[in-house]
Amino acid sequence: MVRAALACAVLVISAAQQVDAQQTGAAADLVSSWLLVGAERDVASGEPRRVTGSRGLLVLDGAGNVFEFFTAPSGSPANAAQLDPRRIFSDNGGFWGRYEAFPADGRIDFEAEEGVSPSVHGLKFSRRYELAGDRLVITSTNEPQAQRDVRLTWQRVPTVEGLSPAYREVVGFWRHVEESRVNTATGAVDNVRQRAPSVIVYTPGGFVGVHFPTLGRTPFAAETPTEEEAQAARNYLGYYGALGVYPGEVFHNILGGVSPSAGAILRRFAKISGDELVVTLPSGNPQSTFATIVRLRRLSGADDMLPRAR
Repeated sequence: MVRAALACAVLVISAAQQVDAQQTGAAADLVSSWLLVGAERDVASGEPRRVTGSRGLLVLDGAGNVFEFFTAPSGSPANAAQLDPRRIFSDNGGFWGRYEAFPADGRIDFEAEEGVSPSVHGLKFSRRYELAGDRLVITSTNEPQAQRDVRLTWQRVPTVEGLSPAYREVVGFWRHVEESRVNTATGAVDNVRQRAPSVIVYTPGGFVGVHFPTLGRTPFAAETPTEEEAQAARNYLGYYGALGVYPGEVFHNILGGVSPSAGAILRRFAKISGDELVVTLPSGNPQSTFATIVRLRRLSGADDMLPRAR
């Protein structure tokens, strides 16, 4: 009787371990860089509306970090008449933070650190997802941001061929610690400041994502911001782009964003020491002796970012 009970217990534990392993394996399939290939609005209405001109980047790593930025223009005459500050938040969405996937339920739980809209700060929410090979469909409903009710279709990006040691060192999620201004002639540092929770992510698929909001942004009082609220919240740097890695430098080739916008190419001097990344932003004025120094701390690395072999 005791042996039978023990055998039964072992079988139950073994089955539970197998389920956990299956769930872990299924969740691991989400780890990747993903490019937006389709967007639909008004999904909950039962008559979803296809969005033209949508684009974006989604990054999910094995350490539980997530980055999302997308543009999904509404295209409606009412929106076209809006002033630019409000259109920023009606046409663009995304955030960065933490996630946990539940494959058996087809659900991902998120906790946002920050994002395009100030209303996502600290927000906890869930989305439905469907994964079929290299195609990931995520449906968002009832989120307190302008996009609220959208279905986004993402395509997996393969890893850069011949990923070099220098490239691997750059890859990862990097959290903003502080930034300052330095006089490159004298070495004097001043104007040290922090931001609201901010991040740069460099992916093994050859992309970069940035969410750099300022401190003190106030959440919107309603679903759609007023012109005054939007104007106050627009002091935000956020974009995604193609990544170039060179000795001591990285290039951000902007594909979409709030600021700067698509088409800009940003040159950044980068130095990594342990888990610290120091990025130097040269002044746009060649006669200036001042530069901006940004210090960031590593949250994850290449081993967390690389998709598992398929």
